[in-house]
Amino acid sequence: MRHKVRTRYDEEHIDLALLQLESALALPDPPMRIECFDISTIHGNYSVASMVVFTAGRPDKSQYRRFKIRQDFGEANDFAMMSEVMRRRYAPERMADERFGSKPDLLILDGGKPQLTAAMRELGELGLDIPMAGLAKKDEELFVPWDDEGPVVLPSGSPSLYLVKHVRDEAHRFAITFHRELRDKGMVASILDDVPGLGPKRKKLLLKTFGSVKRMREATLEDIASVPGIPRQVAEDLYAVILDANA
Repeated sequence: MRHKVRTRYDEEHIDLALLQLESALALPDPPMRIECFDISTIHGNYSVASMVVFTAGRPDKSQYRRFKIRQDFGEANDFAMMSEVMRRRYAPERMADERFGSKPDLLILDGGKPQLTAAMRELGELGLDIPMAGLAKKDEELFVPWDDEGPVVLPSGSPSLYLVKHVRDEAHRFAITFHRELRDKGMVASILDDVPGLGPKRKKLLLKTFGSVKRMREATLEDIASVPGIPRQVAEDLYAVILDANA
């Protein structure tokens, strides 16, 4: 009974959130499919974007997508990176791909007005009309294309604000996770490339054994030497490189 009551409360809470978003953002219908994008980068390195999807107010993880930024900007440029992701996600071939789901009822961009401007430009060139909003991190304000007087501010504590923050936080988590994976792989490659005698097979053995750069850098010489297929001399050379990297 408690489960039924709680579940019903959650459903009513989500329904109210969707109705509030429909009203606040002047949408034609409640946003049953919301797509949210976030960029994660460090000074333009290991740059990625996440796309999370909420269907009927709940995370739809089978629809999540990750994008590795292809262009090398040499510095953090969220505007250009968001433009690239919009072109790739909403290209005609992607829109026709059932794996990417249907056209969203609402597009949310983490970062505010610059990201919104980038998305508006790219979708305009693609001839797509998708309601969208840029969510500013500081004050949880929603910038919308049709309001020149200022951003939309959802009531504090409202179901709609809770849902928007949930969507944004999920996009941020998903982007950060992918960014860390790429960064760790890059750090592994940079460390292992400096070790004589470490070919592709031995690198795979080390990655499989330790699982992450952090664990490898915390390993002792004996930990490394105990990995099957890693000769003692190679283990000693790798350990020396790790010591230099940790210094």
